[in-house]
Amino acid sequence: MSGGTLFADKQLVVTRTLDPNGMRFSGEIDINNCGVVGTCLKAIAAQEGDVHLDVTGLIFCDISGIRGFVEAAEHREKGRLLLHGLPVLLQTVMKVTGWADLPNLVVCDCKAVLA
Repeated sequence: MSGGTLFADKQLVVTRTLDPNGMRFSGEIDINNCGVVGTCLKAIAAQEGDVHLDVTGLIFCDISGIRGFVEAAEHREKGRLLLHGLPVLLQTVMKVTGWADLPNLVVCDCKAVLA
């Protein structure tokens, strides 16, 4: 179930999801909009419990976007940040950098789109 659009422009759409609690990202994340991504992620930083991020709709995500997800996970006090649908290449980047080993960040091995 959708909770409404948090951000939308020609490059990226960020939608709130309610079940499960989280966000859906569609389009492209790069240096031009990573600040907006960070702002959206800060809105959920204080929430308790797991937060699900559906990134199956991303067609491009550079390292600034990945870093935004990592920073959001590092600031979680209660609960994890779960990334759903992260492309294999970006999963490899996460593993090589050690970011996949962060306790509050889970790269889910799934292709399912969140409801």
